[in-house]
Amino acid sequence: MSIGSTIKRLRREKNITQEQLAEHLGITSRAISQWECDRTAPDISQIPALCHIFDISSDVLLEIDIEKNNEEIKKYLNTARNLCHQGKWEEYTAILREANKKYPRDYKIMQTLADAIVNEYSRKGIEEYGEVFDLCNRILAECTDSTTRYEAIDTLGTAYGYAGEKDEMIKLAAEMPKTRFSYENFMVYRWKGDEGFKERQEYMHFLVNELLSMIHCLKGHCDDNGKMIYSWEERKELNQFEIALLECLYPDGDYQQNAYYGAMASYFMFEDLLNKQDYDNAWYWLERCVDYNVHADTFDFNAPHSTPILRGYANSGVIPEARGNYSQSFLDWITTDDEVAVLRCDSRYEALVNRLKKVAKKP
Repeated sequence: MSIGSTIKRLRREKNITQEQLAEHLGITSRAISQWECDRTAPDISQIPALCHIFDISSDVLLEIDIEKNNEEIKKYLNTARNLCHQGKWEEYTAILREANKKYPRDYKIMQTLADAIVNEYSRKGIEEYGEVFDLCNRILAECTDSTTRYEAIDTLGTAYGYAGEKDEMIKLAAEMPKTRFSYENFMVYRWKGDEGFKERQEYMHFLVNELLSMIHCLKGHCDDNGKMIYSWEERKELNQFEIALLECLYPDGDYQQNAYYGAMASYFMFEDLLNKQDYDNAWYWLERCVDYNVHADTFDFNAPHSTPILRGYANSGVIPEARGNYSQSFLDWITTDDEVAVLRCDSRYEALVNRLKKVAKKP
């Protein structure tokens, strides 16, 4: 049914004549007749007044099937999410561009597209984020859903960071709530039952990841002059603490993606001992480093944790862009770097190299 036919039906249902409707709108009755015959259509500026007169929403007037549209939008987002989980980044962005073209006023699609563009551009080293700025700023200007707005602020802040616009990034930070005002912090002592247990596990997973990430960031933090804040010995202590914490949190060895932190900390310990020519102890940390790298490249993303605090929790199937890069990078280093040459005559060396080769993949 056309908008003219809809106006005619609604006018009759309200028992309003063409002349009366025209008077309400400040136009001629001939214009109303032209609409109802589908010779012309109302100007977009007249839509709100028509909706007010007929006491309906614009979706009803324009005969937009909201339920059908919401279902299709949901399918677009689910397809995009699956492509993201498979590491198909260009297809991920393309499907969201298609969705945005079809539903240009859906803020969730806008936000997901903006995030996808940041993901793609950062991988390619692109520093022009005008499209992301436009999408996110439109969300912030029009959208009233607080979650989508916070997601847009987060994406926009990331884009400003990659674009080198630090001042804009700092301004956005002031709009974000403090940690104590988060949903998780609000609910932490209110969750109950099976669903509450799942929520607490998800929050624990987030906190564990953030804790390990912050320790990793602190170790390499520099002051305003570019000088490391922590001394070598202090960084050594922090690396030992990070490994001890990792082993404490994951006694079953199911580190999953957090094996990356174990690999980096073990490498530091190895390098320290290698510099001191303490080769026996250096070997221990070299082998630990390989353990963590291999785990990071081979664990099942869909497998639930067995470690007590996260038992049964799965990480929702996120898949990195290229499996094997940790092991491949480490293999390239261990077979070519001069500082490791002193260890290559050891019988353990060949076994380590072969172990890495089994899972390493060229990017």
